[in-house]
Amino acid sequence: MKEQIIDLKGEMSLLTVLVLYTTQIQAIREALEEKKQQASHFLVRSPIIIDCQLLGERSLELEFAELKILMTQVGFVPVGLRNLWEAAEALAIDAGWALLRPSKQQVTPNTPPPTEITLEQEPSEAVQRLLVLDRPVRSGQQVYCPYGDIVVLQHTSAGSELLAGGSVHVYGALRGRVLAGVQGDTQARIFCERLEAELIAIAGRYRLLDDIESNLKGQAVMIYLEQEKLKIVPI
Repeated sequence: MKEQIIDLKGEMSLLTVLVLYTTQIQAIREALEEKKQQASHFLVRSPIIIDCQLLGERSLELEFAELKILMTQVGFVPVGLRNLWEAAEALAIDAGWALLRPSKQQVTPNTPPPTEITLEQEPSEAVQRLLVLDRPVRSGQQVYCPYGDIVVLQHTSAGSELLAGGSVHVYGALRGRVLAGVQGDTQARIFCERLEAELIAIAGRYRLLDDIESNLKGQAVMIYLEQEKLKIVPI
């Protein structure tokens, strides 16, 4: 009987997508560093896809080799480029980039999809303090409210992420990853009716599902920080 050497499987994995609005490497670096400060535990060593759809012909101006170096320096694992201007594809391949199939979802400058990380700056005069979702958060969706609370009136799916500058309330099963206090608010809390999250974090302190006491899994809980330690109590 032949000895098995490898096993090739297809899996659905959550990938971060970086939507580029500029070809300036330094500007991209500064924007990524700011994102990392807001949610460092979420972004570190994350696989990342670069979406060039909004650049169009300006893709020819990209320094593809420098872009790849930047991704690894910041801490990402670059997967490939998608929606690249056809004339720029050879330049990207020469720099070692993989080219991915175009996305079915259209990206527009004014309404970026909730699953994307963009380089837009939130206007200071229109800071959102509360984001209420009346439908489930699907797998692969990232919901980000950098300066306020997130309230989900239904469940969140495995493979989803919630990132809030304040607290997070989920009136259903909490699955996927949830990060509260991403701006450093140690008073932020997480509330849910059924704890099934793979990762929970407040102000950078996190715990994985395997590290959570078995009697708390699947229960209604409140999560908060006490003396720099993440506490989980039933409610």
